[in-house]
Amino acid sequence: MTHNKSPLFSKEQAIVLVVLGAAFWFVGALSVRFGSGIGMFENVGNVIAFLIGLPVSWISVIIIKKVARLNAEQMVPGVSLGLLVATFLDGIVLTWGTSLYGTDPLLVGRGAAWILWGVFAFLASAFIEAKRMGYKMI
Repeated sequence: MTHNKSPLFSKEQAIVLVVLGAAFWFVGALSVRFGSGIGMFENVGNVIAFLIGLPVSWISVIIIKKVARLNAEQMVPGVSLGLLVATFLDGIVLTWGTSLYGTDPLLVGRGAAWILWGVFAFLASAFIEAKRMGYKMI
């Protein structure tokens, strides 16, 4: 295995990815808060929320790719860096600032599960987009 001496991201790309990770986390947290109020995490609404997460994640990955100017090789690591920030913030705020997500523990829990689903959907979209861009993973 050869050692690549150049960094995977430029400093500007890394900053953009960290900021985007925080921004997408915040939008997700507010989606849980306001979505809970309109039944987004109850019965059929829960199924719809999970299904909507797929195209929203795909579109979000395309936005990340364009804003951070990621190439095929950078797609999965770049989205992962943003998710690292988002997941870190989610864990902290779910533990010590739960009220940001809402007041009903059942709906907050379902919202947290939806956010985890979003992590999957973002990563899956990043892998698919990298492959679509010509990156050979295997």
